[in-house]
Amino acid sequence: MAINSPYRTSSDLVLQALANAGVLAVGQNVDVEDFATVNNLLDSIFRKLAGLEIVFVADPNNIPGAWFSDLADIVAGECASALGISGAEYGTLVNKGLGGIGNVEIGAGTAAKSLKIMGRGKPTYEPLRILNY
Repeated sequence: MAINSPYRTSSDLVLQALANAGVLAVGQNVDVEDFATVNNLLDSIFRKLAGLEIVFVADPNNIPGAWFSDLADIVAGECASALGISGAEYGTLVNKGLGGIGNVEIGAGTAAKSLKIMGRGKPTYEPLRILNY
């Protein structure tokens, strides 16, 4: 999709995650294996984000543009080990995304906190649960 579109696709997300991880340089063609590796992990990452109540991506081909850069950081961090990234760079990518390395709890990474703040106070459209005594 066009960069000025309010929505981005999962292919755009994979390419940006590869760039954020340092696997894809400017002007370089994407390696098919790297693209497939990240693309195959997207569904499980989206389910994890929903399970942690960070954000729910209903349609991977219509990702809201406001979420895009944070999701790319999370995907880069979650796919870092599969892309062969290790050491300090691995820890930096994970903590920039979802978190979970060192003193940073899972869900307390920079991008995860940003997505939580964006979703705070918005209607969920879930039925209100009450207890009658």
